[in-house]
Amino acid sequence: MSYVAESERGYQAARDTRARLGLGLEAPIVDAVQAVEDVAGIPVTVLELPEGLAGLQGRQRGRGFIFVNGTEPLVRQRFTLAHEFGHVELCHAGSVDYTSDVFGTGHRPPTEVQADGFAAEFLAPADGVRRWLSAVGEPPSALEAVVRLADYFHVSAEVALYRLQAVRHLTKAKVRPIKAAIDDSEHIGLCQRLGLGDYADTLTRARQSLPRFPRATMTDAATAYERGLLTVEQIAQLLGIDAVRVRAEFAKRGVTPGHHEPDY
Repeated sequence: MSYVAESERGYQAARDTRARLGLGLEAPIVDAVQAVEDVAGIPVTVLELPEGLAGLQGRQRGRGFIFVNGTEPLVRQRFTLAHEFGHVELCHAGSVDYTSDVFGTGHRPPTEVQADGFAAEFLAPADGVRRWLSAVGEPPSALEAVVRLADYFHVSAEVALYRLQAVRHLTKAKVRPIKAAIDDSEHIGLCQRLGLGDYADTLTRARQSLPRFPRATMTDAATAYERGLLTVEQIAQLLGIDAVRVRAEFAKRGVTPGHHEPDY
């Protein structure tokens, strides 16, 4: 199959997934982790992974799971999460994806092209891009259109650029100089001047305190703690985090210790 055909397979899978999850076919994904974990039911772990490793996905006991490198730029993390979710939704085998896989160019395996297509359509659906263009009109410059669209859908400027090309708003000839401007980081200064870029979601919060575990993981740990099966120190050791953080999480949840836990 051609690159276009593989991408279209990813686009269609994303549209089907958004419809199935009740996310609609136009609106931005407010919180990618919540959409994948709470709505789709796929646990998401955000943690520090080796440099160059974007994320991974697989199945355990028939249930999918996703890991995302929480040290990468936030827009890249969102795309990686959607990319890994695409692998799951497209029923691909478990995979470990490097930055060059998720954001690469040139000849790439069909599964990676499909997952990229899924991520692009899942985060910035074509119908939503067209509606946005109709609502905002024509910004003063093509680069401003790119950064405003990127801000609206919480994606990178590069993803926004190619989504505008995908809906035929920009020709290939117009894309090249804008891509060069993005490569030279000109979009960053423009975002600052326009007051764009500030956005808070689960990935933003997770970055301040890695690792971030799926809600189900901490819920299971809290249950074991309440039943006296594990102490805070044992849970902290299993999760690889500080015991103070575990205590704070349990206090926030109103979890009380079982009979094996010392009373501090």
